[in-house]
Amino acid sequence: MRSPSRPISSRRRRPVASVLGALALGLAAAGCDRALPPGAVVFTETPASMGPAPAATDLLEGRYPAGSRVVLAVPPYVPGRLRVLSAGLAAAGDPVVAPDGRRVFFVAKPVVSAPWQVFVTDVAGSWPRAVTAIPGGAMTPAVIATGELIFCSPVPKTGPAESNSVPPAIYAQSLGGTPRRLTYGAGEWDPTVLADGRILFVATVPAPNQNGEPRRALFTVNNDGTEIRAFAGQHAGADWLGRPRELGRGRVGFLAAETEASARRAWAEAVLAARPFASRARLFPFATPACRSVEAEAGGVMLVCCESRGVVGRSMRGVSAIFRVSPGALALPPPMFEETSWDAVEATPVAPHPPPMGHLSTMVAGKRTGIVLCLDANRSTVSLAPPAGDATATAVRVVARVGPDTVTVLGQVPVQPDGSFLVEVPADTLLGFETIDAAGRSLRREAPSLWVRPGENRTCIGCHAPHNHSPPNHRPLAVDLPLARLGPSTPVLAQAKGK
Repeated sequence: MRSPSRPISSRRRRPVASVLGALALGLAAAGCDRALPPGAVVFTETPASMGPAPAATDLLEGRYPAGSRVVLAVPPYVPGRLRVLSAGLAAAGDPVVAPDGRRVFFVAKPVVSAPWQVFVTDVAGSWPRAVTAIPGGAMTPAVIATGELIFCSPVPKTGPAESNSVPPAIYAQSLGGTPRRLTYGAGEWDPTVLADGRILFVATVPAPNQNGEPRRALFTVNNDGTEIRAFAGQHAGADWLGRPRELGRGRVGFLAAETEASARRAWAEAVLAARPFASRARLFPFATPACRSVEAEAGGVMLVCCESRGVVGRSMRGVSAIFRVSPGALALPPPMFEETSWDAVEATPVAPHPPPMGHLSTMVAGKRTGIVLCLDANRSTVSLAPPAGDATATAVRVVARVGPDTVTVLGQVPVQPDGSFLVEVPADTLLGFETIDAAGRSLRREAPSLWVRPGENRTCIGCHAPHNHSPPNHRPLAVDLPLARLGPSTPVLAQAKGK
């Protein structure tokens, strides 16, 4: 068996000349004095150890224990010939390459006791510098069309992530600017930016699974936080999802596991962007043991980080290694990079790539409300149980989550004969809807799961409406009537405990 790796601070000191020689070799290998060669890769290395995992106080400490680092490698990917991009920091991980192909964003902490923040460095050799200083820490950075940085905050403490009193949300920030909150759900994770400019992320689904455990699925928003929409994974498959990425060829890949506790043994799945609700399947026709990340390279090639244990030609002790998987591969190839004392994860190609498309914001500065138009509240995939099996909705009750376990009823508005309703609601508030019939019976309930931004006009087809179906082509009756207003000044009618 492999013995546990020693902490960096306990390693034997080398002569200064040897250190300088190794540094010069690393700089030359990384191409600091010239353009990087094709095939350059940035990734995270975490100390590999067979001993017990060190105690962690938050989610990122579990992923990136002290000594974890972000490194740059170029062909022929020789262990030891790496440039450390996070030099001088106590721990680092989750690198993201900007569209210019030169800047690398990652999360790190300067000392073990400091909060996690997003740092940036240049592959040419600049010293890493912090670009966020948000209370509670920051994680999972990405870059949107405006060139702004997005990230999640706060970093959850240890234990089930959904149990934290303040769930993480997605923020946007220009370099040197002030963070702006974009999402207002029950917990948003792992944002990435699609080519069309939307932010794709993982979010906690309001209803737990049959065992009472949290479920996660994929959602999208525009880069100003408007038009929150379900994307995939809401109704089928494993309950834990993570690290979604656009893979090209019309696919979106992500990691999947049965529970958060088993996430380190995840596998890779994908959906087709054209019909994400009906195409969920394993990404590869072969096993990817303990998959940690999947990223797209040019030409349909993928960089896959997973455990090398059991791979043909490898030992059974295994660490997480980097594999370059070609389109149509029927087996996992030999690792392109593997280092016995480190786990290599989150490998990302270092190359310029087109920036995502932009989005014209519909938000109105200073406004405190938005508008929701539902085309048909009776249009649903959820069947009604007797005795309400043939009932139709005559009103909709609007609720808002105002605390982790508290839902407030904002009021109710009439549903028109064609099923439509139009209502003004508080902005930046997690909202839910419940349809009721003429006898006051509850028909269908949508737990608080969406929001509108200030001034946003939001349209939905129906309550739990069929996915990938267009609505009937007619003018809804509700738009010809006075607007029902349930804004911030609306008196609270009732309060109820529960999700």
